[in-house]
Amino acid sequence: MQEIKETTLYKQSLKDKILETAIRAFAAQGVRAVKMDDVASMLGISKRTIYEIYPDKESLLYQGIVKYDGLRKEEIRNYAQHHNVMDVILHSYQQKVEETSKINIKFYHDIQKYPRIVRYMEEQHRQSREHLILFFERGVQEGYFRREVDYVLIASLFDAIEQYVGQNLLIKGYSFRELFSNLLLVPLRGFCTEKGLKVLEAANF
Repeated sequence: MQEIKETTLYKQSLKDKILETAIRAFAAQGVRAVKMDDVASMLGISKRTIYEIYPDKESLLYQGIVKYDGLRKEEIRNYAQHHNVMDVILHSYQQKVEETSKINIKFYHDIQKYPRIVRYMEEQHRQSREHLILFFERGVQEGYFRREVDYVLIASLFDAIEQYVGQNLLIKGYSFRELFSNLLLVPLRGFCTEKGLKVLEAANF
């Protein structure tokens, strides 16, 4: 029984190490540039060992994206429990700036070629729109967002902007700071109350 437990723990540890090593390499170099042989070499294991856990590169990439996407969302949820909506926006912005600075533009281009990844991202877009509407409603209650605005429509606008940026890979020509300032900050300032605008001005937005 002890041997079985130790074997299970070892396999889980190895699975996590493979996932972490691969997703970091994919993000830094692009998915196409990193072969399964490269991941095996980084870890000092055989390629066969990787394939025993992850049947192909798409499965490895998919599980990596799902894991780190989940961790990022959980961190934001925990932060949001103890901070107002403006703090959440500023915190999310800083997190995104830091994240995109570590990701090779090739990564964004490459993941578009994996159907399973594309379907996952589309589903996340759908879910994020629902959460965004609730977030706007919370902002109204906290006094940072104007009450008379149609936030279902605003959520559709933000969703369209996000999809356009992703589909046209605008991140190739613009930094996240530039995209945020021009595409997201402008409508955000438009539905902020004076209280909300003061927060943005204090943050030099």
